[in-house]
Amino acid sequence: MASDTSIKHFTRGGQIILHNTRMTVQIMSWVSLFCMIVFLSCSVIAAIVQTTSYERYLIMQWGYAKAMVSLVGRDVKQKMIISDGREIELYSTQLLHSNIAQRALKKSIFASLYGVGVGSILSITSFFAIFAYLKRRGQEQSETKQLRGDEIADIKTVKKLIHQSKKTSDISIAHLPMPKDFEVRHVFVHGTIGSGKSVLIRQLLDQIRERGDRAIIYDKGCDFIRTYYREGKDTILNPLDERTASWHLWDECRDFADFDSMAAALMPMPAGNSDPFWINAARTIFAASARQMHKKPDRSIIQLLKTLLTADLATMSHFLRGTEAETLVSEKIEKTAISIKSVLVTCLKSLKYVKDEGKSFSIRNWVTDESASNWLFVSSLADRHETLKPLITLWIDIAINALMSLTPSQDRRIWIILDELPTLNKLPYLINALAETRKFGGCLVAGVQSIAQLRDIYGFNGAEGISGLCNSKWFFRLPSFDTAQWVSRELGHAEVEEVREGISYSESAMRSGISIAKQQANRQIVSPSEIMRLRDLEAYVRLPGGFPITKVSLTFKDQKKLAESFIARKIDERNFNEIDQLIERVEKPLVPNGEQKAKENLEW
Repeated sequence: MASDTSIKHFTRGGQIILHNTRMTVQIMSWVSLFCMIVFLSCSVIAAIVQTTSYERYLIMQWGYAKAMVSLVGRDVKQKMIISDGREIELYSTQLLHSNIAQRALKKSIFASLYGVGVGSILSITSFFAIFAYLKRRGQEQSETKQLRGDEIADIKTVKKLIHQSKKTSDISIAHLPMPKDFEVRHVFVHGTIGSGKSVLIRQLLDQIRERGDRAIIYDKGCDFIRTYYREGKDTILNPLDERTASWHLWDECRDFADFDSMAAALMPMPAGNSDPFWINAARTIFAASARQMHKKPDRSIIQLLKTLLTADLATMSHFLRGTEAETLVSEKIEKTAISIKSVLVTCLKSLKYVKDEGKSFSIRNWVTDESASNWLFVSSLADRHETLKPLITLWIDIAINALMSLTPSQDRRIWIILDELPTLNKLPYLINALAETRKFGGCLVAGVQSIAQLRDIYGFNGAEGISGLCNSKWFFRLPSFDTAQWVSRELGHAEVEEVREGISYSESAMRSGISIAKQQANRQIVSPSEIMRLRDLEAYVRLPGGFPITKVSLTFKDQKKLAESFIARKIDERNFNEIDQLIERVEKPLVPNGEQKAKENLEW
């Protein structure tokens, strides 16, 4: 069997080579004949051009005389017209040695050599021109032609097209100029760990600082603080960092709706949750309690937590009397109320870390202050991130919400940098912000390691909405084929005309041949495997404005350290221990009974 297969391969290879050889010889024969005709024609024409009619007449006379003397052996008289028009008679030997004939002979030799040179050059040029033409025609017949759809081009071509549009931003990334106002159409950065997302964001941050734009930076590992934080000018919100600003949640709330928005950010609805009652009920109790405490001059977050954690149902019902949450803490639904309270407390653990003493910092006021030019860093550490996640999500959601409350402006630019977006809880206002903040000058940059992470938090449609509302997309390497396939679809597809070549061969040369067939097909312009094979700092880019997809390479730049990434805050553990005990008590509820206990709680 192996021997038969080898013979088949040998035969097939030999037939193909013989067929190609025959075709090559046939084409070269026609090309050589054409070049020979060009050589002869051009040589004769060039020689004629280099001589006069009288010189050609003398050459003919000289040739006749040479034939008579050398071939016939006779010296005959020849009539010849001289230059002044007179006709004279000369013997052949006289004509052969005459000065006028010798000069014409030399001129004819020069003209002949010149003609040969010109003919050679033109024939060789014709050969290469024909070769190039036939090669190009062959390529055209075998190339896949794009009929419509997306295109992919090299970075030089895309740069040229962007400059030709005369709508170029002062920001460039990886030496690729961005289209004008690309930032308010938002940026989506997608790629696995270490592929180059942070390098891209740092290039953006360098130019944002040069511009003097404001920025809100979510810094999960405190890496951006190290290279961009300016002591005394920028602000840090990290309850575990010594440099954190004080924050009061009541400073962020203008009306009842803001308390509801705050509750939604602190207590996200899990994706695919079939029973939203428990989360909605917990939100309602928190919003109502915060509104009630807003009336107290000595309010604090610790006091709010103690109220929610220590008060029994009777006390809570009294505290929330006249609000929409009153019925949710009624003793008539004791088991339900206790379960709601357990959900509520689980979501509020992060609030115990907030620094709320001294002069407070308002995120909403910072966003609305048009004179500000500093940056806001919202950071956390990896080992405490899960605990702080609800609080950090709340802070960023307040900033996004505040941004949409500004007056429209074409000149304002406020950047919200969300590297590692899926490490936050669901941001209730994110999708609305992507759709609406352009007119307010909002510029969102969303960094994602995998679209699957985004789908877990926002659901399939929500993740697609976030990606779809970001017009600038940067796709780095991905190790997962399924995710790379999604990226491939995001980069687009094209309708093309593909060429398929078939070879037939037989013993008879008349039956051997090559057939070429064309058919239309729809294909992705960047395959999943190409995305998976990207090197570090390489990315495919889709820009707004109808420009072709292109591939870029970023350059890593070591940056100067401006500040410590993290300085541990000294925290009074006594308050924490008390809150932790209360949280544990509520998570394993023990319902107090009796009028005396209710009275004690009310007095507190």
